[in-house]
Amino acid sequence: MEEKNLTQNESLELISRMIKETRTNLEKNGGGIYLLWGYLWLVISLAIYFLLVKSGDYRVQWLWFAMPIIGYPSMIYMIKKREKGAVTFIGRVIGCVWITIGVAAGLLSLYMFIDYSAFPILFVMALLINVGVAISGLVIKFKPVIIAGFLGIALSFVMLMVSGPSQILVSAGFAVIMLIIPGHILNRHV
Repeated sequence: MEEKNLTQNESLELISRMIKETRTNLEKNGGGIYLLWGYLWLVISLAIYFLLVKSGDYRVQWLWFAMPIIGYPSMIYMIKKREKGAVTFIGRVIGCVWITIGVAAGLLSLYMFIDYSAFPILFVMALLINVGVAISGLVIKFKPVIIAGFLGIALSFVMLMVSGPSQILVSAGFAVIMLIIPGHILNRHV
């Protein structure tokens, strides 16, 4: 295979094209996945909050594990169902960022079986996911996602100021700010 040396302008144009194509693919297909995770997070948070307040039984928090059980198969189904387009380097980078965040979030959740008081899990999860949203927005240069990510990072620290079941309500609010609003904005750009 013959390698072609690109000029500086050709390289910049290629990078710009990849960003634009990735952004278009994300706008075309990404809103649904943001909405899936956002609404799932919102519904499960509110369910846990109301069950916890009503019963006082903290074992209802096991419902958090319904998120990956419902979310991952649904997301895989959505990805397989949508139109196949070219996967750009930037698209792969964003995919790798989210795979890494997903693995870290999974391991952090599993660690809670060993020591449930090791760290404030809702704060750590919110911060982790917000970082992923901000990185995705920065890579594709899409302001609503950038704003949602950085707003979420700043607001994540509210979790450290709130205690008890109220943390779960704040977490439900993050689902709206970080995923549901950007998801609807992405879908509107299609």
